[in-house]
Amino acid sequence: MDLETLRTQLGHHQPWEKREDGWWLIDPRLDVQGMADLLVQAEARLVTITARPAPGGECRLAYHWDVQGELHTLVTTTHEGSVASIVAICPAADWIEREIHDYFAVDFLGRQDLRPLVLRPGDPPGLFHWDEERGGQP
Repeated sequence: MDLETLRTQLGHHQPWEKREDGWWLIDPRLDVQGMADLLVQAEARLVTITARPAPGGECRLAYHWDVQGELHTLVTTTHEGSVASIVAICPAADWIEREIHDYFAVDFLGRQDLRPLVLRPGDPPGLFHWDEERGGQP
């Protein structure tokens, strides 16, 4: 699947950005399930999902995909601490979503299993958070 077809099918209007580490598309309202469905159908492989705190208690999520040997990164932001899970479409996201839940307390909508991977028994999710006084540094 070429970049423009993917961008169009996602309903995104901004162009892809070429970076040293691949192609990037940033969309705070990205339909992550639609993205995962399109990329899995195109035989792309999920590399990982990275997360970092964002202002207002939200989280910035970057979905990294290997598309025919090129890295495509699609970035979005949680809304009210939530984003749709892609596990039903891409099972490789299972542990990644659980780890992000542990560290950032992101609620992955549609998941049944969010057993902790890195938390100690009794620890609440959300080890990292946005700290306004430190300029967003956890």
